[in-house]
Amino acid sequence: MTDPMSAFDGLAGRIADIERRFAGLRDDLAELSGTATDESGLVSATVDATGALTGLTLAPAALRAGTEGLAELVLDAYRRARATAGEHVEEHTDGLETALGTGLTDLFGKPGDFSALGRLEETVARLGRLDDRLPGSPS
Repeated sequence: MTDPMSAFDGLAGRIADIERRFAGLRDDLAELSGTATDESGLVSATVDATGALTGLTLAPAALRAGTEGLAELVLDAYRRARATAGEHVEEHTDGLETALGTGLTDLFGKPGDFSALGRLEETVARLGRLDDRLPGSPS
């Protein structure tokens, strides 16, 4: 029989390992952006990693395109900027699904394999029983 505290410590250690492997990724993604210019070069757009528009620059000549023409230039620049940002995100997350999937599979087993869940539930129950026997327990 496995010691519940050892099992819990092992589980906590594996979770911490996964967290370490992906530490800073959120910050890296928050700093990513994409900037692009429309085909004519009159409008430049910048978006963040989520595709939200964060900057827009219009050359004075862009205003001569009229409202519909200007809207098309802005949309073209915006679409290009989103594509650029998407490429940057893909570069930074390349292999993430595989690494995260492997880490989670190591931790919880393959999809459909609930033995790890059973072990976790058993460990939690044992810890609860141990906690109940400790002096000054909340029960």
